[in-house]
Order: sequence, then C-alpha cells, then structure tokens
Amino acid sequence: MAFIFISRSNVHARYYKKLIKQLSFNCTLHIMGVPRLGALKYLKIASQVDFNKVIANQLLRKQARNSLWSNAVIIKVYTMFMLCVERCRFAKYYDLLKSESPEALVIWNGNKLPNITVCMAAKQLGLTTYFYENGLLPGTTSLDPSGINYAASLPRKSQFYLNFDKANQLPFSAPELIPRINHKKRCQFDAIELPERYLFVPFQVPHDTQIACYSPWLKSMEALYDAVVASVRELADPNLKVVFKEHPSWHKHYAHLYDKDDVAIFANGNCTRELINGAEAVITINSTVGLESLLLDKQVIALGLACYNIDELVLHASDQATLIKCLEKLQNGWQANSIVRDKFFTYLKHVYCLPGVWKECTTEHVEAVEKRLTQQDTFAQLSQKES
Repeated sequence: MAFIFISRSNVHARYYKKLIKQLSFNCTLHIMGVPRLGALKYLKIASQVDFNKVIANQLLRKQARNSLWSNAVIIKVYTMFMLCVERCRFAKYYDLLKSESPEALVIWNGNKLPNITVCMAAKQLGLTTYFYENGLLPGTTSLDPSGINYAASLPRKSQFYLNFDKANQLPFSAPELIPRINHKKRCQFDAIELPERYLFVPFQVPHDTQIACYSPWLKSMEALYDAVVASVRELADPNLKVVFKEHPSWHKHYAHLYDKDDVAIFANGNCTRELINGAEAVITINSTVGLESLLLDKQVIALGLACYNIDELVLHASDQATLIKCLEKLQNGWQANSIVRDKFFTYLKHVYCLPGVWKECTTEHVEAVEKRLTQQDTFAQLSQKES
C-alpha cells in the first residue's frame, strides 16, 4: 500500500513528515517546487484541460483583496499567464503521479492553487484523493476522500441521521467553542449593547474558497448585507434588527456599511458566542458559525452551499425570494428537528471527524488517520453502505 502526500514547504509539510514516520504503511512526501523533465511529454494532455473555472475563482480571491484585479487588462494578462503556468503544473504532476503510481494522493484542501491543479491531474489518472482540512468540530481534523466544505462526503438527507442507530450508544456533548484570533491589522472595537430582538449575520473572509467556490449568488459581504437587510425589511417588523460582525481573520473593515441602514448594526467588539446566544436566528452563507449556532441550538438559514444544508436541520435560501420565505417560516415558528441535530453532531464527532488538531499529531490522531486511509473505520463502513 502506497500513499503520496504532496505539499508546499510549509506547516502542512512539517505535519506530514511527523505523521508519515508513525504510519505503518508505505508513504512518501513530495515537496512542490522542482520541475520534472518528464512533464514535457504530457503538455499535450494538459493543453486539453479546462482551467477557466480555476482561474476565475483565483481572480475572485484576488479581487476581494485588491480592486486593481478588476482591471480588464490585468485580468486578461493574468488569465493568459496562469493558463500557461497551470498547464505546465498539470503536466508535471501528471508525470509524477503516473511514474510513482501511488494508491492514493493526500493533499490539503484541494480547492486552491496550486493544490487544485494537482488534484485535477490525479482525477484524470483515476487516482483516489484524500483531502485534509481543519475539523468541523473544535479539536478535530477532516480527512475526506470526496473533498472539503460543501464537497465533503457528509450525508445530506435527514433520514440518514434518523436511521443512524449507533448514535443512541455514543455520547455527545457540545465542545467548547474556540474564539477566533483577530488579524493583527484589525482595529479594536468595544462591545455594544445589543438590541432586544435581532438576527445575527457573521461576515466571512471574502477571498476564501467558501465564497469563491460555494456561494453561487452572494460573491461579496456587501451583497450579503444588502440581501439580508432587504429581506428583513420585507417582514415589516419594526422591532427586529440585524446584527452583523466582521470576520476576525479579515484585516479590512466595512466602514461604508456601518451606517448604511438603521435596521443593521455592527457588533465587531462582541463575542461571537454572545451574539449567537442572543439571536432569534443566525443567517450565514456557509460559515462554521452556522455549525456553532446549531451546537448552541439556534435556528440557522444558510444562503450558500454548506455541508450542513440538511433538510430539517437548517433552512436554505438560494436566492432573495427564498430568503424572505425562510424568514417568514421562522416568524411562524419553524424549528430544526432536535433528533436530526443530535444525531448529526454525534456522527460528526464519532464517525466523520478525526480526533485531535492535526498540528499536534497525537498518537490517537495518527491511529485515526491510519484507519481512515486504510478504510478500516466506521466512516468507511457507513460510506460503503450508502453507496
């Protein structure tokens, strides 16, 4: 059995080195950066691969950081340059994976460059890929053969969780939520007094793959603000406010939105848990705050593609009109199915997520990684039944 781990020379590579030493089967680590002569013979194959979506998503990420990337000339030059670069990269990793013939590829995230191109080469070769990410629950890690975020192989039908009999024998208690550390360039804000009735809307990092890849109708935080505020105004409830909070990891501020509408309030200095607890419901695109809100037994509306878009667990709005309908459902007393909720989190903790933060690489964590990669864990067994 052979697995190849591919990474840039970074913290993930250091983790992989520690991990591979403790795994009982054959694994190798490839660090990106060195060209391969053998790639030349696969350039023709690479020239037939469609990179348009990959480059478009990369541009969205760059435009979120700097408006210069919206310039038509810059977009054209960058697109041509990246098309050349990614074709060469694809040929390189097509050659590497074909030469090494591993049983599977292991890589981080897989939605961002350069890793996404490696994954595309693996897919064309019919190679199984395992995707790493930070865990969906605090103190855990994700390692999924389908993908991360919305592409994760979490069952999306409530009936699966209602039929998850093992949940009755497995204990689950909500983990302590870990506060996000503020970006060093963020201003300090004081906590404000919150309105008596409000909906909480957390902003997300605008260049993150959650927005670039899994938010079909809301591509910016301004669009999120406008959609929510307009929908709440449709309810004609004068006592209901919307409380927004900027993402702590994003260094820019949305000062142009602070006083834009009197139905909206920014509470950047308040604790996220406090904001969730006091809210009538939480509206998110697809943030992990949605999961945290479910853990705290709050009603959630997801506006993007989220791995927790499960009937009876959350409400989902794919456009403005549906968002208004979801808000009306909340007004009429819609509640998530508590059994689905409890079994979903039990499944996350005991089946889907790997124990331990990956950076710590504990013995328990390594054993769980080995079982996941060799398909010896409960996750693999249940996935085989589902298929």
